[in-house]
Amino acid sequence: MNNWPTFSDDERAYARRSCYESPSSWFRCEMNLTGAVDGDWRRIRESVLRRDHFKCVECEMPCNRAEADVHHLLPRSAGGGDEPSNLITLCDGCHAAHHPKLAAGLARRAIERWAARLALWLDREGTVSEQSQNFGPALRLFRDGQLPVVQAALTGRSLLVVSPTGFGKTLCFQLPAVLRRGVNVVVSPLKALMGEQVSSLFRHKIPSSYINSDIDPEEKRLRYRQLAGNQLKLLYVAPERFFVQSTNEQQQLRSVRPAFLVVDEAHCIDQWGRDFRPEYGRLKEVREALGSPPVLAFTATAGQEMQKRILASLGVPDAQVFVRGVDRPNIALLRWSVSINERPWAIEQLCRVQMPAKGKVMIFVPTRKVGMGLQKYLGEHGLETPFYHSQLGKPWEREQLLKRFVGDSRPEVDRIICTSAFGMGLDVPNVRMVIHWQHPSSIEDYLQEFGRAGRDGKASVAVLLFDRKNPQRDISLLRFMADRAVETAQLPTAAAAAARSHKTAQIDKMARLTTSRGCFRESLVGYFTGPKQVARRSFSKWLLELVFADRAVRQQKVSCCDACQQRLILRRGPIAFVRKVLGLRHKEMLAAIRGDKYESSPEDIVDFVAKANASKR
Repeated sequence: MNNWPTFSDDERAYARRSCYESPSSWFRCEMNLTGAVDGDWRRIRESVLRRDHFKCVECEMPCNRAEADVHHLLPRSAGGGDEPSNLITLCDGCHAAHHPKLAAGLARRAIERWAARLALWLDREGTVSEQSQNFGPALRLFRDGQLPVVQAALTGRSLLVVSPTGFGKTLCFQLPAVLRRGVNVVVSPLKALMGEQVSSLFRHKIPSSYINSDIDPEEKRLRYRQLAGNQLKLLYVAPERFFVQSTNEQQQLRSVRPAFLVVDEAHCIDQWGRDFRPEYGRLKEVREALGSPPVLAFTATAGQEMQKRILASLGVPDAQVFVRGVDRPNIALLRWSVSINERPWAIEQLCRVQMPAKGKVMIFVPTRKVGMGLQKYLGEHGLETPFYHSQLGKPWEREQLLKRFVGDSRPEVDRIICTSAFGMGLDVPNVRMVIHWQHPSSIEDYLQEFGRAGRDGKASVAVLLFDRKNPQRDISLLRFMADRAVETAQLPTAAAAAARSHKTAQIDKMARLTTSRGCFRESLVGYFTGPKQVARRSFSKWLLELVFADRAVRQQKVSCCDACQQRLILRRGPIAFVRKVLGLRHKEMLAAIRGDKYESSPEDIVDFVAKANASKR
């Protein structure tokens, strides 16, 4: 007897439809990988099709195995079973007639099936995988840009994906892992992240696990037994796990032959990066021990030079690179030249701009001293703002402040001063403004920090303060901090000199970008993607994206940057630019007329003015 989950009648019919119409793909994806369906159904289905001579019993249209549907005369919910006497062969049209409530869904599934077959048949470049036919109802809503990554992975290529947090990187490696046979090893640096992702996979009935120092020896032994028995689809480990003292544990891990080696937070590989971890630098050795599987590497930020260093370190220099989410059209970029002494005042003026729909503000500062001074200034001017930094109280106090900013705890915080470590891995959708006291030490860091704004696709603004007349003050502070970091690392003399030189070069690149006169957005995007090229998509790729990719969530386009809006800023000032980006001019006009804080749209203003004029007649 099949152990079906409890669904409504419509959901049952829709679920069965998925497996009836393409049994080979569905069973590869579900039965072989998750064990969710009894294998006897394939035998029963085949016997029914043969009995009915592969014809629809109602219209007598011939049907092949992939197209035929097997229908229950008496639904399961009414006590019907899988006996051949209760099953008949139907074509798509006749089957839809038996399920009028699901007609649109059944039609869409048929279109998806034929689109996948046509794309595979027309593919001449080897960019479309046979597993595309497994993209069913539960997997159809890819975000923009995810489908090409999944397709490339399924063709067995190594790849590097540069994409900000919140853009769906996890699906880009979990889906190929599920659709391929065998286990997949995921290298992740954070224990908390391992637990979260494994829990999420469990909810989707995907067998997965993690191994780290938090689990006891007996539990670890059982998990290694599952791994040896090929009972897992994804295994999460930290890179240090491959180099533990236990020879037996090393052998158990290195004996695995995974379908993919997934490297999350791949920027940790770069020896010159801020988050470099030595064991990440040895992943090439790990990959060779695992049989040299394809590598799927993911990072939130990496310029072209860092991309090359990451791929070289992994031993896959020819891997395909995908850069997504660097150009955020919903975030306007404003560089505001302000001397250091006037920056508290400038930030105060920005904080007094009313954020639409309870939007949040993040203010990044380079040091704890600067942050405390800014916090004091804002407090004295009636803008109490908490300051998050590494030495703030106890761990639970920092966690509480973080929860208050996210909105998971009360009283909620809508504005916060923070250092660069704040918000790593967080996905707060309604950050409307990100302010930088000065430019950070690299372009990669700047992208990651200002990219925390506007993740819901709505209009937002990133404000970068600098001093065009005296840029050396900001640069000197960053170089001093870089020297301290190199000294703390206690590197050999040659390595220390190389590290210092690299950090200085990164600071200088960011400083030049900040003071450049051209379009800030074009310069920023070009650093990550190189010269702008017209992307050519094959018909097969276009067809699959048309059918499977979800374009329901779009990013709102706003004013580009200060260079492109120079006339407005010279005439009305930087604050007017910010108000325009956030759409506050109409709202504030209405609020001034009414004398309250009511937020409305331009249509409300027209309606209000029309009523006011009518009342005067």
